[in-house]
Amino acid sequence: MGALLLAPAAHAATGVEPVKVSLKGTGAGKAFIPEGGKYRGSPEIKCSYASPGPQTGVCETIMSDEGEGWEQVFVTVEAAPGSKFVGWVVKNTEFEGCSGTFPTCAPFVEPSGTGSGEAEIIATFDLVPPKFPLTIAKTGEGTIVSSPAGINCGSECKAEFTEGSTVTLTASPASGYAFTSWAGCTEHAGLTCKVTMAKALTVKATFTATPSLTVEKAGSGSGKATATGISCDASCSKATAAIKTGTSVTVKTVSSKSSEAAVFEGGTGSASGCSGATCTFTISANSSVKVKFDPTPTKTLTVNLTGPAAYKGKVSGKGIVKGLLSSAIACGAGCTSQTETFPATDTVTLTALAATGYTFAGWSGSEAGTCTGKTSPCTISTSANKTLSAKFE
Repeated sequence: MGALLLAPAAHAATGVEPVKVSLKGTGAGKAFIPEGGKYRGSPEIKCSYASPGPQTGVCETIMSDEGEGWEQVFVTVEAAPGSKFVGWVVKNTEFEGCSGTFPTCAPFVEPSGTGSGEAEIIATFDLVPPKFPLTIAKTGEGTIVSSPAGINCGSECKAEFTEGSTVTLTASPASGYAFTSWAGCTEHAGLTCKVTMAKALTVKATFTATPSLTVEKAGSGSGKATATGISCDASCSKATAAIKTGTSVTVKTVSSKSSEAAVFEGGTGSASGCSGATCTFTISANSSVKVKFDPTPTKTLTVNLTGPAAYKGKVSGKGIVKGLLSSAIACGAGCTSQTETFPATDTVTLTALAATGYTFAGWSGSEAGTCTGKTSPCTISTSANKTLSAKFE
């Protein structure tokens, strides 16, 4: 940029003081006499320079020597696109007449011959970093907000941010939805996404509907039912959980030791096909399923010790169905009759043992299974209420 300079010889010949206008900084701009501004001197102040800086543009003019007082100079600045005016510095004047970033400066400049030096008006321009748009493409129901502020999507899904800045986005799913994924982030973790603004960017945020699944237990038995997000133990009668649409769900059951295998009694929504022993489906709507636990049917087995040596004999045994540990026969040492309850599907193994000097004389009773004659041990099913006698002599 060429500076408008008045030769020192001309300055000496006229005997007046010069006024220098300097443009500094990393940005670009121009200085000029505002329309209607008062100014005496030639040439008129007009100077400019371009970015990038730092550069200095200087123009110089001579004030006329009208009167013996101080002369007032009016200078206005204008920043170039991509730059901003950041302030004034005025040297060797009686009254600066300049304020902050107000674009016009009007100092009083000393008359010639005072010897305090050349008046200088300095205007500084800095580059303004460019801004790039950040756009949120949202699927499903929820909100995305940014820090720094600008995006609240919702309503404001696009905003501009300064080049090089880091923008943090935070997702909040609406009721009935879960946040699923980000795309287009510089880095992301959970509900947070960070982007560094180096160009125009689009970030995708996906919220997925989360219908509910309710599992309800029925029947007088007991057991545990589990599914995605659900764990309904023996003390629980009903449980509900939200599950993302498209999730494959299997409702599993574990019956207690005193209950039969659970049975699904149908369902609603995506679980409408649940029945019998299986309940697997892909959830896409609010759903419910009922699972029934019935107690295991039981029958009684009575064992009597008979004969002249009944008090000298012993019968013991237990079933093969695990869990009902209290269901065991142990009749002896003064016991001549015992009745116990067993699962209706059980088989009980019995052993008859006579004390020293005495003998086991044999079994008697209906539907005794292998418990006939003097067979010991022997087995008997508990499919019905049964009574069995063991004779000792």
